[in-house]
Order: sequence, then C-alpha cells, then structure tokens
Amino acid sequence: MHLEFSYNKGDVLHALRYHFMQRGEIKVFRNTIIILLLATIAGYSFNLVTPGALTGISAMVLVLGWVFWYLLPISIYNKAATFKDDIHLRYSDEGLVISTRTSDHQRAISWKNFSRIVETKKFFFLYRDKKTFFLIPISAFKTEEAYRGFADMAKEKII
Repeated sequence: MHLEFSYNKGDVLHALRYHFMQRGEIKVFRNTIIILLLATIAGYSFNLVTPGALTGISAMVLVLGWVFWYLLPISIYNKAATFKDDIHLRYSDEGLVISTRTSDHQRAISWKNFSRIVETKKFFFLYRDKKTFFLIPISAFKTEEAYRGFADMAKEKII
C-alpha cells in the first residue's frame, strides 16, 4: 500500500507534547514540581513561606511548564526536516519504505526495527526505541478500510 502526506505543524506539536508527557522521567519531574507548588501554597497559607518565595516558586513552575509544553516540542519540530517535507510511504508485510520529496534515496525499515506502536486520535507512533519514533497521520489514509488494514498489520507485526 502507498501513502503520501505532509505534516500539519499544530498536530505534530500536539503529538510531540503527548510523547514527552508520556515519558516516565517527565511524569516524575511534573509531579515533583506540582508537589513543590502545593507545599509552597500550603506553607504560605500557614505563614511559613514568604510572599517572595511563593512568587519565585510560582514563576519557576510557570517557566518550566512553558518550556515543556511549548519550547521543547517547537525545538524538536524545527530541528527535524522530516516534519516540513512531503512523505511517500509504502508498507507491506516486510515493513516500510520511506522517501521524501527532497531526498533521492529510499529508506526501508523492517517491522522488526519497531519496538511498539501507539495509536492516538490523529497519529500512529511507530517507536524504534523509547525516544525515537516515526509519525504517520491517520488523515493520510483515504478510506477507513485502508486505515484499519494498516492498523491491524502494524499491530500484528510490531507486538
């Protein structure tokens, strides 16, 4: 089967946020920051924390939230030329063949090179390892039948 697609920047940024927020170390960091903020607010309400400390910690939480929610995904998006190119994808029982408009070579990837697949509302995430993945927009499939065929094949071959 053959797909041709280009990425929508907003959708890719949302997908990158999803990826980062699912990472274990980010979850631990996020929960630690939330606990710190809640402890600071509680300490302020009992007059144990000064207004300056409350302001400083609140500002730090906002800046860190902005970095993880906006800056990290946008920096990854800007570094990856793939997100700005037209993708030509062929898939079969053997794997994927990926090429781009600007590239003369094709890259064949066996299904065995993928460790897991995650399906969201807008994308298939084909993970090679914990940090490396290939995004396939669900909107690239012209019919529900093609979409289901790919999803079933990929889940069978990867899992």
